[in-house]
Amino acid sequence: MSASLHTLSNGVRVVVDPMPSLETAALGVWAHAGSVDEREDEHGIAHLLEHMAFKGTATRTARAIAEEIEAVGGHLNAATSHQRTGYYARILKDDVALALDIIADILFAPRFDAGELAKEQEVVVQEIGEAADTPDDVVFDMLMARAWGDHPLARPILGTPRSVRAQDPQSLRGFMERCYRPADLVVAVAGNADAEAFLPLAERYFGALEPAPARARPAAPVFHSGLSHDPRPIEQTHLAFAFPGYAATHELAFAARLYADALGGGMSSRLFQSIREERGLAYSVYAFADAYERCGLVGAYAGAASDQIGEIARLLRRDMEAAADGMTRAEIDRARALLRASLMMGLENPASRIDSAAGQLFIWGRLLAPEEIIARLDAVSPDDVRRCAEHALSGPCAVAMVGPGDAASLSAVFAQAARG
Repeated sequence: MSASLHTLSNGVRVVVDPMPSLETAALGVWAHAGSVDEREDEHGIAHLLEHMAFKGTATRTARAIAEEIEAVGGHLNAATSHQRTGYYARILKDDVALALDIIADILFAPRFDAGELAKEQEVVVQEIGEAADTPDDVVFDMLMARAWGDHPLARPILGTPRSVRAQDPQSLRGFMERCYRPADLVVAVAGNADAEAFLPLAERYFGALEPAPARARPAAPVFHSGLSHDPRPIEQTHLAFAFPGYAATHELAFAARLYADALGGGMSSRLFQSIREERGLAYSVYAFADAYERCGLVGAYAGAASDQIGEIARLLRRDMEAAADGMTRAEIDRARALLRASLMMGLENPASRIDSAAGQLFIWGRLLAPEEIIARLDAVSPDDVRRCAEHALSGPCAVAMVGPGDAASLSAVFAQAARG
């Protein structure tokens, strides 16, 4: 059975994806709102709002929310990204209505109690501190800041201690009223559920929302080059760099993902073999292709001893250029097989299915059948991959480094990486 898409009269989209052989279901509500939708004085509010949603409603305390879902063996969670926020539950098949009732309650009747907010702000500040102590997280925050300049995409999702503490119940409500409009919401269920039973529930909990058009999406950011260095005295130096990539809907977005996986995805990839297996220079090394709604990045990461990071940088540059000059069909086919298998494995997980459905609706405005995704992967040619590599290497380069090392020499290595 395939997923079906329905739209309530007020614009809320509803996805029902039956998996009748299961005894469970995954249920979620997504808002097309993340850190990129924050105003400058709201930095971190999208993530803070996600935390506060579980801190009590007009009819339920925070403890009651937890006890009610756990009394039926289910669990609730949420996640905030740059472009969307999701609230989801994993439950037994007979508890779908309860889970939807709780999620609708936390979204549309939150108390935003000032005392609870003050406590949760400090929880998020501790989360920010934990991230700041994790250099392989810090290096990517620095890379985003370097690459995207003053665009909201450049800012860390968590915010800063100062910006998080500056929020109040009014700012939370204001962000929610502005960004959680019916046309920006997706309700999705996968597992042992069917449209006949679920659609009346979706109408009951979401159909009464006042219609409002979807918000205009933020403008595309401009890519910036340069190097950022945090020379903190740690055991390993962490290096990440990126070139301009492609937006998720670009015709070469799938090719860029194949290029990154062939370059530095699995254990057979060029970067893993040359840097880890042949030379033993790094434990962790990989390439990535991140596709956002209006832009993208292609790059690589490695963590190693500071006296080896310069050699690793040169090898990374060499392997990227070699791939641009000719990546073999066998390499591309291995990457294609990994991506195809990852897709098929995800289809066996109801939580993965609803998360993918929400993302597809926000990006493409429709659901993509697995067969269409596989067809797009299969259609990528070696020439498409070469075009992705050449596009990356012909553009500016953003570099971030955390840990000791000669940043100036690294900057020179990547300055030479651009091919005119």
